[in-house]
Amino acid sequence: MKTDLNYCIVLSSEQLAYLAGSKYGIDRMKILHRLIEEAVLKETDYAIKGFSTTLQVGQAVLSEVDLANKLGYDKKTISRVLDKMNQLGIVASTQSNRTSIHTLKCISAWMQGGNRIDNPFYVRLKDRQNDKEDMPAISDEGKQPSPSSFPSVSVISQTVATEDSGRDVSANNQI
Repeated sequence: MKTDLNYCIVLSSEQLAYLAGSKYGIDRMKILHRLIEEAVLKETDYAIKGFSTTLQVGQAVLSEVDLANKLGYDKKTISRVLDKMNQLGIVASTQSNRTSIHTLKCISAWMQGGNRIDNPFYVRLKDRQNDKEDMPAISDEGKQPSPSSFPSVSVISQTVATEDSGRDVSANNQI
């Protein structure tokens, strides 16, 4: 687990209700937590058995099989939860023949050692509902679109991030 790291997570009430809910003993928040832990905080080259790509800040590589094994859930269960998270705009997942890349859309930034690391893939709440035609995390050539083509948010204050709803979200809250 990464130490001295805080997360700025922004969820709608519908997204939070889904993650907080449980069906058949499946902890959906635990699945999101694992994806967040696997997300890279700096550009990282990744290669596995004939597949290679460059991960951007806010992306995690984790196959459904690996995620199922690490959490002790069935692969079909993981697949259904990830599909719903994609549908709700919490993450955007793309599968290749070797693994899956999950792009975190609900994290606006990370705070590490007093430094703010913005997530270039963060999508504001009001845009998540309108963002039905998700951009792929990987193109057909195995290359990712540039982070500048995704919406991003910059916040002046390091202690408070605000959403358009007018509510303040403390950067020190760990969710």
